[in-house]
Amino acid sequence: MEIKKINEQENTLEIKNLVIHYISDEEVVKAVNGVNIIIKAGKTLGLVGETGAGKTTTALSILNLVPEPQGKILSGEVLLEGRSVLSMSEHELEVMRGDKVAMIFQDPMTSLNPVHTVGHQIAESIEIHRKVSKHQALKQAKEMLELVGIPSERSNEYPYQFSGGMKQRVDIAIALACSPDLLIADEPTTALDVTIQAQVLKLINELRQTYHMSMLMITHDLGIVAEVCDEVSIAYAGRIIEHGTLEDIFDHMRHPYTKGLFGALPDIGVRRSELMPIKGLMPDPTNLPSGCPFHPRCDYVMEVCPQSLPENKWLSETHCVECHLYKDTNESML
Repeated sequence: MEIKKINEQENTLEIKNLVIHYISDEEVVKAVNGVNIIIKAGKTLGLVGETGAGKTTTALSILNLVPEPQGKILSGEVLLEGRSVLSMSEHELEVMRGDKVAMIFQDPMTSLNPVHTVGHQIAESIEIHRKVSKHQALKQAKEMLELVGIPSERSNEYPYQFSGGMKQRVDIAIALACSPDLLIADEPTTALDVTIQAQVLKLINELRQTYHMSMLMITHDLGIVAEVCDEVSIAYAGRIIEHGTLEDIFDHMRHPYTKGLFGALPDIGVRRSELMPIKGLMPDPTNLPSGCPFHPRCDYVMEVCPQSLPENKWLSETHCVECHLYKDTNESML
């Protein structure tokens, strides 16, 4: 793998006011409703939220892989190192996928091809993007297996011969084979045993730092965010309702939903009989509430909340929140 020099002032990824709906004859699923994201070169952003918050659909838009014909990108921009992904030709997208951007999928059991050896699947990406011979690509594939902790002699084995943790390591090897500028990790440890999760996370983080890649870590686990991320975006109903550095979000959280996420976590330093979960459920994306989408579950709901969508307020240079409780950047009712 090639080690790149990076300019941390550059943005690897910019997503601007992205709106994506899934449209069928029966209903419209409003999956993404104005998402804004920036990932600086060499940095990791954690995208956090419950199931149905629009995290995976946002990730698929970066590769221009929103499923058609139901999936429609209605507005917005996705810029990869300044280039518009949504206006790329099919050939340009094929070149970009796996080379500039790679994705580690949530379930390694379904993301690997069962009829090809793992060595072949890693080598295929190298052969396509690096224009090398099959022999050279397979040699590099074996090196990638060693890099993720799998003996190179297992390159001739098939996915069914590997455990879940080993399959995920193969997935990581495929994603990193061409040293992408941006790595998307979509809940990469969800399908793994707890004992294996820490090993896989440590591996991803070490390789990302070694090869100076930017990363989008999609998760619902705040522990993972604390371990690997530089910045955090909290997603709710297809919007980013709070964004900041780790310190901003973990020590100075402002949105009631963010406070609810942390309040639902067990704290070994505080003995109490019950956790404090957020009341209610995520809204149905086919029937989102008016105004602020969180208002039916919010303990601080005001008259204005169901009437209008709150503006994005910057509380500092790094910390912003989308909530009516914040009248301006210096005053809040919380």
